[in-house]
Amino acid sequence: MRHTPCHTAHSIARGLSTAARLLGLTGLVVLPAVLPIVAHAAETFPNKPVSMLVAFPPGGPADVVARAMQPAMAKVLGQPVVIENLPGAGGALAMQRLLSRPADGYTLIMGSPNEAILTPLALASAKYKSEELALVAPVSNHPLVLMTRNDLPYTSLEQIVAAGKTPGAPSLTFGNPGYGTMYHIVAEYMAKATGAKVLQVPYKGATPMLADLTGHQIDMTILPNIGASTQLLETRKIKAVAVLDNQRMRNLPDVPAIGETQVARKSEFVYSIWIGVMARAGMPADRARVLLDASQQALRSPELVKALALSGVQPLPAQSLETSAKFYADETARFRKMAASVELVPQ
Repeated sequence: MRHTPCHTAHSIARGLSTAARLLGLTGLVVLPAVLPIVAHAAETFPNKPVSMLVAFPPGGPADVVARAMQPAMAKVLGQPVVIENLPGAGGALAMQRLLSRPADGYTLIMGSPNEAILTPLALASAKYKSEELALVAPVSNHPLVLMTRNDLPYTSLEQIVAAGKTPGAPSLTFGNPGYGTMYHIVAEYMAKATGAKVLQVPYKGATPMLADLTGHQIDMTILPNIGASTQLLETRKIKAVAVLDNQRMRNLPDVPAIGETQVARKSEFVYSIWIGVMARAGMPADRARVLLDASQQALRSPELVKALALSGVQPLPAQSLETSAKFYADETARFRKMAASVELVPQ
C-alpha cells in the first residue's frame, strides 16, 4: 500500500478489538495533553449540570452520538448532561465557547478531528490550537461514504471520475459541511489524485448540505453514514456510490468498498473519522477520571450501541486517558500533514 501525506491507512480501523491495536502502541506514553493533576479543595464532582457542546446542527454525526450517550452519562454522573448545538465557522464557535470556560470538567464537546485539529488550520478566525484540547474518550470510528443525488446519471466512482475528466464538461459540485473539514480535504485530494474537476460548495454543517443534496442542488458529498444520511440512503433520497474503506459496510452491503473499484491510486483513498468526548486541556485528573468512567459506561449503553449499529459500526474499546492522549497527539500530526498535502490556506 502506498503512503501519501493525505493517506489515512494509519487511521483507526473499523472493528478493532483492542485499544492497543487501535493506536498501534507498544506501551503507554504520557504526553502534555494528558489532563494533569491540579491541586484543589476536595468537593463532589459534578455538583451541577454538565454541558456537552456539539459543533454542528442537530442530526449530524456528532449530535447523534452525543444524544445517544446522554442518558447513560447523566445517570452515572448523577447530574443532567445538557446538549448544546453551536454550529458555525467549521466548529470554531463551539470550540471557542469551550475554551472560554474554565477547565473544570463542566463543559465538554463531542468532537472530531474536524473542529479540533483542522478548523484552526483552515480558518484565520479560529484563535485556538489543537493542543488546547484533550481527548477524554474516543467513542466511535466511521468509514467515509461517497454519496450522490439520487438522479445523478453516474452510478459508480469510475463513472464519476470519468465525467470529471471530460474536456469541456462542467465541474461536478461537491458539498462539504465546512471549509477545511476532513470531507472537504478528502474530496480535494481525491480530485487532485484522479484529475477530476470538482467545485467545492461549503455549508454550515451536514444537515443543510444534505437538504440541498436531496433537493438536487449539488451533485455529491462525502460523509460518515450516521445520522440524517442513514435515513436518506434507506429511503433512496440519495445514493451511496462507494465506501472509502477496505471492506463493505454491514448496513450498505450492496455498495462497493474502494478496493473493489478500478480507480487509479485507490489504495490512497481509505478514510474514516473518529468521534469522541473532548475537554479543555488542564482539567484536574480526578475529574477527568470521573468523566472517563461515565463515558466508558455510556459506550456500553443500549442507546449508543443501537445508534451506531444503524451506521454499521460498534463503539470503540475503552482505553486510558494516557492512551487517548498519545492517540490524539498522533492524529494532530497526521491531519496537519493532510492539510498540507492539499495546500490548505487559512481563510
